[in-house]
Order: sequence, then C-alpha cells, then structure tokens
Amino acid sequence: MKNVSFLFLSLLFLVSCGGEKKPVKQEVQTGITRLVLSQSQMAHIKIDSIRKQSLAEQLTAVGEVSFAEDNVVRIFPIVSGTVEKIFVSLGDYVQKGQPLATLLSMDMSQIQRDYNIAKSNYSVEEKNLARAQELFKAGMMSEKEFASARKDYNNAQSELNERTQILKLYGGSASDLDAIYNVVAPRSGYIVERSITEGTQIRNDNNTSIFTISDLKTVWVWANIHESDLSKVAEGDEVQVTTIAYPDKIFKGNLKKIGTTLDPSSRVIKVRTELNNNEGLLKPEMFASIVVTSRHRLTINAVPQTAVVLENNRYYVMREASHGQFEKVIVTIGKGFGSYYELSSGLKVGDRIVSDGSLFVLTAYNRL
Repeated sequence: MKNVSFLFLSLLFLVSCGGEKKPVKQEVQTGITRLVLSQSQMAHIKIDSIRKQSLAEQLTAVGEVSFAEDNVVRIFPIVSGTVEKIFVSLGDYVQKGQPLATLLSMDMSQIQRDYNIAKSNYSVEEKNLARAQELFKAGMMSEKEFASARKDYNNAQSELNERTQILKLYGGSASDLDAIYNVVAPRSGYIVERSITEGTQIRNDNNTSIFTISDLKTVWVWANIHESDLSKVAEGDEVQVTTIAYPDKIFKGNLKKIGTTLDPSSRVIKVRTELNNNEGLLKPEMFASIVVTSRHRLTINAVPQTAVVLENNRYYVMREASHGQFEKVIVTIGKGFGSYYELSSGLKVGDRIVSDGSLFVLTAYNRL
C-alpha cells in the first residue's frame, strides 16, 4: 500500500520520464474547480461509494492484564517460624505437591510433640483395655471398671485421631521431632510472586502471601470505561486486545463482567474480559488497548475512514463528479464503526468518492 501511495504521489507532483502529464484543473462553473486525472493516474487510486450499512459501534479503552483470579492460589503461612530453605525461584513451573520451602517452626515442634504424646497415651490405653478385658472375662473386674477402661481407650483413640489429622494438615513428620514445616504447591502452575528469602522470619497472623501460583493459561484484562460510555457496552460484546509488547498481534475474547461500582474520582467503571494465554505471551501488569465491539448494530450512511482527510480542523472527502474529475467536499462525520465513519452531512448515498489515495488527490487539488 505504501508503494502504491508513493507512486501515486510522484505521479501527481512530478513529470515522469515517460511523459506522464501532471493533474490539471477544470473550471466547470464560477467558484467550482475540479481536479482531472488521466487514466493511468486513476489506476493508482480506489473509488468507493457512500452507502447505507448495518454496522456495530466500537469503543476503545485502556486497561491492563492481570491474573485470572479463579486460577490463582496464594499461599499464606499457617505457622510462625524461620525460612530454612527455598527450592523454587520466581517464574519456575511447579507441580502439585512439589516442595517450595521449609520452615523451622516451634509451632510445628509443638504439633509433633502433641502427636507423639497422643500416640503414647493411646498405646498405654490399648494395653490397659486388653488387660481389662481379660480381668472382666475372669470375673475379677466389675462391669463399671471395665466400662471406665473402655472409655479411657476411646478418649485416647479420639485424641490420637485428632492429633494425626492436625499433623497431616501441617505436613509434619510423625517419625521424629524435627520442627520442620514443609511448604508444598497446592496446585500446578508458575511461581508468579515470592515474598520470602532464606532466613526470613514469618508469623502466622501475617496477611501477606509467601508464594502465589498461577497457571497463566488464562488471563483477565481489565479496562476503564467512562460513565458516559457505559450504555455502549454489554456482557458478551466482542473484545480485541493489543499490547505494547505485541502491537501487531490481536487477542480476541468477550466481555465477561461489568463492574457494579463507579470510581468517584475518575468517573470510570471497570469491565473485564478473559483471554486464552496458552502461548504465555500475556503477562500480568502489561498495559493493553481494548476495542469493544457492540453486539447491537446501527444502520448508517457509511464513509470509509481512509477516504476522510482532516485539514485545518475540517474533514474533507474527494468526490468523483464525473469519470476522472474530482471535487473537494466538506463533510461532517459522527461515530466510528470499525473502518467506517458515520456520515452526517456533505454527501449523499450513492456519491462516488476516493477511498484509497484521498490524501494525495486532495494535496494535488490544493496545488491547482
């Protein structure tokens, strides 16, 4: 397209080696001037016409990429202690159950000790019950005493079950009192946040996560919609997203959610789309440009955006008055609809216009 444009520009402003004539003007009546192009010059432009079209309104907004919160796991410390070892780095991919770090914890030591005490008590009560059964069968123990021995056994068993579940919940070792708490991955994904280093002192009442894991196969993109544009968007609308990192790549999705609260200072409301990110190109915190295409369509008099030229704060279109003859026309445009503008005034349906090369035709017209 650039080559065609430059070729056409040269045809308009230079006399070619082959003897190509410059564009000429023609006075058709007082006050009206037309630009006349030769047949060869006409070959380098495109002609379209004003026509009614049913088009979807588009809205452009800015936003940023974020984690898909449905696929994010934040790991908070459930014991106090000191970070002894860390096995993963930021950006590593981990499998569910994989060790992430170990903490040396007095809380863990107490949990292990309570488990071992409960285990020892259970062993004692198990032997006491076996001996009580023998004595009861031999008639050497009353039924009340036997019931008391069974009760003590049941209590010891319940206590052991409880301590076993707590130990299992905390991932502790039942074999020794190593006071080690193992931090493991609750799901597979990438380590996208890590707030600890070896030697870090942590508390179980801290509200800061020590690891954040996300698979990043799906990301959310939040966009800011001004209050005045809120009526133009609806859940389900088609969304196209571009980023600074990949300006030529378009990520497509649909509007999933429209916020329920308006920011009182900026007067914007956040809307969210969900994008497939299997290639891993989109990263949280990336800035994004979002184009929302409404599902509702409007019938308008449409003019191609490539046909419209802004000059001295006015919009112009080059109309073909007759074959090879062009006039400069002031137009009023409205909303943008993809590659078209809504035409409010200046031309009528059926008028033929320069749709490709309009800037150069207009420039040549101005030089007449």
